[in-house]
Amino acid sequence: MATSKKTQTKKVKKFKHKPQQTKEIKAEEHRLNNLKRKEAKEVKNKRRKDLANLKKVWKTNIKNATSKNQKKELKENYTRFFKDGYTQNTPGNIVDVQNVTKFYVTKRIYEKVLDNVSFQIKEGEICVLLGASGSGKTTLLNILSGLANSDSGHAIVLGRDLYFLNEKKKTKFRKDNISFVFQSYNLIQSLTVLENIKTGFALRNKKDKHQMNLDEILKVLGLEQVKDKYPYQLSGGQQQRVSIGRALAKNPKILFADEPTGALDEQKGREILEFLYQINKKYGTTMIMVTHNPNIALMANHVIKVKSGHLVEEIHNKHTVNPKEIKWA
Repeated sequence: MATSKKTQTKKVKKFKHKPQQTKEIKAEEHRLNNLKRKEAKEVKNKRRKDLANLKKVWKTNIKNATSKNQKKELKENYTRFFKDGYTQNTPGNIVDVQNVTKFYVTKRIYEKVLDNVSFQIKEGEICVLLGASGSGKTTLLNILSGLANSDSGHAIVLGRDLYFLNEKKKTKFRKDNISFVFQSYNLIQSLTVLENIKTGFALRNKKDKHQMNLDEILKVLGLEQVKDKYPYQLSGGQQQRVSIGRALAKNPKILFADEPTGALDEQKGREILEFLYQINKKYGTTMIMVTHNPNIALMANHVIKVKSGHLVEEIHNKHTVNPKEIKWA
């Protein structure tokens, strides 16, 4: 038994780093982290300087206005841009992303999750953000939906530069314009299918002319027969359809979906993608979907591949594939 213990101890020691190696590894990690911290600071300082210079230009133009009306108009535009983020998308686009960089800091460890990313999304597209776990695709979705700020660059969505909106204005922007479908269904367990979907109607913009009614949503999603049931009485696929119905009830201009089939098996996953696909075809709702599955990207008009924080490829599919026909794995 004694010999066996000594042998075991020797084997364990073989897998340990020597003290000098451990010290060198930690020193290298510390050096790399300092470089990232320095870069993050430089990126943020540059944005502040650029913003200050831009404000100076605007104020100079206001000061040099040749008439009271011109000065008034310039002041109003200054406020609309710097306080409310009003600007313009490229014609035909609903999203313009320009040189977006994002750092995360966890326990003083700096990580660049997006690195100078630029792309455009056209109105009415299904756009898939494709990448492995940790690639930066969900961070990108959070920036586009106003849930997070970039450290540099601009995300212009529906004519608003989201960087200039404070949290209160971002909340209103999300309320008025966008909906979410998550991997987890986030249904209210004490409400029926019908009542859960109705919660979306309370958030819709009443000024919108083209709106889906409740019966239409239930029919499109195949929920007419279960409208009086509670979430715990439904399958996973049915619950996800209810969450989509709630999102559609809001009549969003953009529907964001973060791994909407992640918790479902192949059959239920296909059903959900089919519903999203048909809704886009019928109503022209712009959809931005995050996935790690390259086969799902075949249903999209536009695929943005993200790897280690970089945009590595963009694909524009001339012919999209119905989810019924795509391979799952």
